[in-house]
Order: sequence, then C-alpha cells, then structure tokens
Amino acid sequence: MDINEIMQIYDRFIEILEEFSMPPQEQIKKLHGTVVADELATDFSDIGFAYAEILKENQWINQEQFHIMEVINNMLDEMSEDSNLWDENALIYSKEWKDCRQNGKRLLDTLISS
Repeated sequence: MDINEIMQIYDRFIEILEEFSMPPQEQIKKLHGTVVADELATDFSDIGFAYAEILKENQWINQEQFHIMEVINNMLDEMSEDSNLWDENALIYSKEWKDCRQNGKRLLDTLISS
C-alpha cells in the first residue's frame, strides 16, 4: 500500500470519526433520509474499524488509539441487542449514544493533537 492510499484511508477515517462524534441533531440533519443510528454504526464498525486496522498496521495510529476504536465497537455491539437504541430519540437522548460520541470525540482529539 503506498503513501497516497494510506493518506486517503486516514482522511476518510477522520471523516467517519467526525460524523460519528458530532452532536446528534447534526448527525440527523446530515444523514437525513437514512436510519441514522444504523448508518453511523455501520460506517464506524464496517468501514472505520477496517481503516483503523490498516492505519495501525502502517503505524498511523497507535495502540491506545486503536483500543478506543475497539471500546466503541464493543459498545455498538452491545447496543445492537437493544432495539430501543436505534431510533432518532435514542440517538439524541440515550446515555449509550452519548458515551459513544464522547469516546469518538476523545479518539478524534488524540488524532488531531498527534
């Protein structure tokens, strides 16, 4: 994988984290017309996590940053067992989604400051 491919993956990874971490009203507005919670979780778990693995292998993110990805991914897995957490009200008001966004923001902050 060449440097340009890694840079593209990194840029898309940051975009996914920014979207995942933004306030819920902005998420709903940006992803209007989709099942927002599903879209966020799918982008994070299926695309973002795969990108994180590539970035870790190429030393663009460290183990601590990758661990935050794992924590969020595990949170989303646990949340998938509760159908009440997958509508817009849950996205706005649930502690689970708030915690996910906070962890996403924490990860984003470590990437921007490094």
